[in-house]
Amino acid sequence: MRHLILLTISLTPLLSSGQTRTLTGKVIDEYTFDAIPEVRVQNRDTLRLGTTELNGTFKIELPSGTDELLLSCIGMEWTSITVPANCDNIEIIMMYDGTYDYTTVSRVSRKRSKRFKDLSSQHHQAHEKGIFTADKPCFSYIFKKYK
Repeated sequence: MRHLILLTISLTPLLSSGQTRTLTGKVIDEYTFDAIPEVRVQNRDTLRLGTTELNGTFKIELPSGTDELLLSCIGMEWTSITVPANCDNIEIIMMYDGTYDYTTVSRVSRKRSKRFKDLSSQHHQAHEKGIFTADKPCFSYIFKKYK
């Protein structure tokens, strides 16, 4: 019994070390590159992992097995991203949400897709202005069409 307790105590750090990882980041808008406060960061199961500070930064503990994050904020489109294991600092550009009156769903999706494709060049511009530290994002955005 005594050996079992000692074995359990000695293995506990090894078992818990791979369960979470710390992820930091910053969230800005697509036009003015201003920081967005109070952005909700959650996993695919809508478990809230954290929110951004007033300067748009956040620091969360990412559970193991979580590779997709959802970000939401009033007035902004939901942003879905896939975070690889080697990416610990994510810098995200969120698109404004808009209302398209008297427009078909397919046309709205085309307009959104065009803005979405421009996010990588905007990331580069944010890097040149000193807002982001990386020239390219280490994660990938997920575009979801309206149906």
